[in-house]
Amino acid sequence: MVKKIIKAVVLFVLFAAVLTAELLLLNNVLIRKETSSVQEKFAKYKRNSVKTVFIGNSHQFCSIDPDLLYEEYGLETFMLATSGQTIPMSYYAVLEAIELQHPERIIFEASYCANDFRTISPEMSHYFFDKMPYCKARGLALKDLVGEDAINFLLPLGTYHGRWKELTKTDFENDTVSDRGGMHFEKITRNDAIPLVKEYETTPMPEEMEKYFDLLIRACELNHVELIVYVAPFNTQYWGEGYILEDLLNRERIFNYVGEYCEEKGIEFHNLFYELGALDLDGEEDWMDRQHLNCKGQAKFTRYMAEMGYVR
Repeated sequence: MVKKIIKAVVLFVLFAAVLTAELLLLNNVLIRKETSSVQEKFAKYKRNSVKTVFIGNSHQFCSIDPDLLYEEYGLETFMLATSGQTIPMSYYAVLEAIELQHPERIIFEASYCANDFRTISPEMSHYFFDKMPYCKARGLALKDLVGEDAINFLLPLGTYHGRWKELTKTDFENDTVSDRGGMHFEKITRNDAIPLVKEYETTPMPEEMEKYFDLLIRACELNHVELIVYVAPFNTQYWGEGYILEDLLNRERIFNYVGEYCEEKGIEFHNLFYELGALDLDGEEDWMDRQHLNCKGQAKFTRYMAEMGYVR
């Protein structure tokens, strides 16, 4: 009788182990990998080996190439930027970076200071949370930004179970994100000259975004991490309608406000909208779309940032 019970327990444990492994494999296949795997790469990186961590959204990872920085300048950096990473998410990414690596500096791309939302959408939030390592920062972020829906991020298979109909070969292959979190896009889209407001024109950033920006700054101060803030230039998403142009110009006014805000707090800030001439970006060759650089523009931008000392 005892042998039968032991056999049954062993078989149950083996079944549970196989089922868990299969669910984890299925979960990894169904998860959208476009930019979420940077979290997984960051979790596996050797502790205390990264001197500079990049935080932000797609404007960050389309502008800076951490692999080029290592190959040409010997800089050990990591790109911890994800699509749709809001200012509150960036705050928790800073906590994550300090908890797992405690870098010498964090370079934050601040274009989302002009947006007034804590998260964009559940789908975009998955890019940030799905492969985020199980650390204190992740728990705090889920509690603050997701709340009652946290189960969908702790067990994302429930969210993705319907994706099986749209699976392609790429879902079963390794992602294209480099070990340093680098992403490179070859698509070319023609871009127009970017309109600019005067540097003295300012509009305050949304109140809640300023609150989280303050928390981000404070986290760096308390942990003795140098903070560098910059804004990568971009154009209107589309061309033609007046309110779209005005939206871009108003965002530029907010970036000018962020610059003044950083100056008051003694934080290094670079508004690359006003360095477009020095960047010498080619509207015919260097853009993936009207708002993001492709790999050619990214290389040009990265070298400029390194040679100017904005990245170090």
